[in-house]
Amino acid sequence: MSLRAQEHNHQNFTVTFPRDRVVLVTLNRPGKLNCIDTTTSKEIAKIWEQFDKDEDLWVGIITGSGRAFCTGADLAGTIPMLMSLCMQTTNHQFLTEWNEMNANGVVNDMSAPGLAGLPRRDGKKPIIAAVNGITMGGGFEMVANCDMVVASTSSMFALPEAKRGIVPVAGCLPRLTRTLGLQRCTDLALTGRSVDARTMYDWGLVTRLVEAPADVVDAAVKVADEMCSNSPDSLIVGRKGIRLSWKSGNAEEAVSTLAEQWYPRLVEGANFAEGIRAFAEKRSPKWVNSKL
Repeated sequence: MSLRAQEHNHQNFTVTFPRDRVVLVTLNRPGKLNCIDTTTSKEIAKIWEQFDKDEDLWVGIITGSGRAFCTGADLAGTIPMLMSLCMQTTNHQFLTEWNEMNANGVVNDMSAPGLAGLPRRDGKKPIIAAVNGITMGGGFEMVANCDMVVASTSSMFALPEAKRGIVPVAGCLPRLTRTLGLQRCTDLALTGRSVDARTMYDWGLVTRLVEAPADVVDAAVKVADEMCSNSPDSLIVGRKGIRLSWKSGNAEEAVSTLAEQWYPRLVEGANFAEGIRAFAEKRSPKWVNSKL
């Protein structure tokens, strides 16, 4: 069953379709700065799994409601420690509960694909992060593995775990090191300081800036529209080539894998012939859903 045909009655997030080929997941827990509990995390991860299988959907977007994008995992249904760090206050009750959890051997699950199915996601279709505000801890780890990041200029990014003896191990550190560089990633992870969206744009994580938080989803949808004007086969194979190099760090190995394993499949598809034919006939191509 397609995602669009399903009923979506989720407690802490919504699923909408701003365009025919685009799915939008909106975290909707503004009172807790969109932190994500275990149930919600699994539900969103399932959405992305279905998204990859749904031939009618080509691009995904994730955003938050209110003044935060996401402040990470909500352990034991409490306001996350990262929220208190963000507000530069001490949440004694939470830290007490964290201490009790630690004493009882309760540890947050860091296995793939991670929080909301994103920090270690290895899907086949692009997902755009539409960052509308505070992005911390697990929320930052989610963004680090998205394919593009559209952010409002008022957004703030931070990995404050070290301030309480923790380390962000859900998947972002190796990825951010590749994206930002060794020293900038070190700056974030070992100081725990907050960095604004303009800085993240200069550093290369944020791909497009928007002045007003209310406009960030519209901006992300426009990016999705640009993608969806192209062949869905090209979106999948192009993304694969980018990530092969990003993950392995070996350019020649990535080229060989792409050329030998993926390009032949692209050529066999109907969209390859349609793109060339449309160019020769001086018309817009009529793409069909990808079978890759």
